Order: sequence, then structure tokens, then C-alpha cells
Amino acid sequence: MLKNTTYQQKFAILKPWLPVILETVKKDLRNEHLKKDVSFCRKYLAGKNLNKLAMEDLVSAYMAAIEGNDNAEQLAEFVSNRWLLKHSDVYDYFEHELSVINPDFSAIDEIDLANSQKIVDGAVKKFGAVQTYLFSIMNSVVFPDQVLGSLGKNAADELQQNAAEKIQQNEQQNAQMTKAQYEMQIARLTDKYEKKIQGLQKLYQQDVASLKKQISNLQKKIQQN
Repeated sequence: MLKNTTYQQKFAILKPWLPVILETVKKDLRNEHLKKDVSFCRKYLAGKNLNKLAMEDLVSAYMAAIEGNDNAEQLAEFVSNRWLLKHSDVYDYFEHELSVINPDFSAIDEIDLANSQKIVDGAVKKFGAVQTYLFSIMNSVVFPDQVLGSLGKNAADELQQNAAEKIQQNEQQNAQMTKAQYEMQIARLTDKYEKKIQGLQKLYQQDVASLKKQISNLQKKIQQN
């Protein structure tokens, strides 16, 4: 049951999803947390340039800190709050749907199966399975375990599909860029050799004219003799 879970416990559930979460809030982490928390940087990011941190660095550092004991709960809450602030539209949707069940939706112990599925289906249609699942865990939405389990699987499938589509898009963009580069190179070579051919043609015409003149002069000398 998510209702009484701590933020640290939520992030234990969301451990595989941490790269997705941090990708959304990385600017907040750099501007609000890393610039202020010197001890965190010394302990988890020693020797790293904070302005050039790779996502792998952030994931490794925050996962280690959240799984640790030094301000882990506060840090997990900070990351969660920053993610939720960037998804206020999801919050508004859930607030409306849960208020229909109980105006004091914080008092709901568990949403019944029918309403759970209705809310999840609507959220997935609006926001996708990934955002719906992450919100549900971070905001302690009290869905039955079977609904959360199914939602988590759908979210993983969606993430995998999105990754595959992104790879395909990158491959298409790379292919288009390569094609454009080749076409540009061919155009440059074509222009270069066309100019070279034009120069040779002009030289040829000059040589022919010169030869014709020489032949004409020779014919005149022969006739004079």
C-alpha cells in the first residue's frame, strides 16, 4: 500500500525509472541543489564539473544518496516535488477524478477496482502510461496492487517503444544528414569538374583556332612559292 510509504521507499520502487525522472528535473538539480549542497557534491560527485555532468553521473550520485542515510528522505522528497511541479496537468486530472470519489481524497484508503481502472485509462490516454505510473507512485495514489502492477508493465512497454522509436528517428535523421552531405559533396565536385571541363573546352577551342591560323599561314606560304 502506497498511502504511508516514505519518499525513500517510493524511490526504491522507482529505482529503474530514476534516469527518466532525473532527465525531467536535471536543470532544477543543477540550479537549486548541486550549487548549494557542497557536502553532496564532495561525497558523490568529487572531481566532476557540475556544468558538464552526464546523466550517468547524476543517476549514480542521486541513487547512492537516496539509498543512503544522509538526508535521504529530504533529497527524495525534493526530487519528487520538482518532478510533480513539472506535471501539474497530471495532478489536476487526478485531483478532479479523486474528488468525485471523495472530496477529501487524502482520506481514501484504497480506490475500488472499477474506479481505479477508469482513472488509469483516462490518465494514460491523456498523459501516457509512463507519466501516469510515475505520478501514481510519487503522489501515493492508492490504486490496488493489481492495477499498479499492470500500469507499471504498460509504462515499461511504452518506455521501450519510445526508445525504439527514438532510435529509429535518429537513424532516419542520420541517414538524411548523410544523404545531404553526399549530395552537397557531389554538387561541389560536379561544379568543380564542370568548371574544369569548361576551362579545358575553352583551351581546346583556343588551340584549334591557333592551329587553323597556322595551317592558313602555311597554305599561303605554299601558294606563294
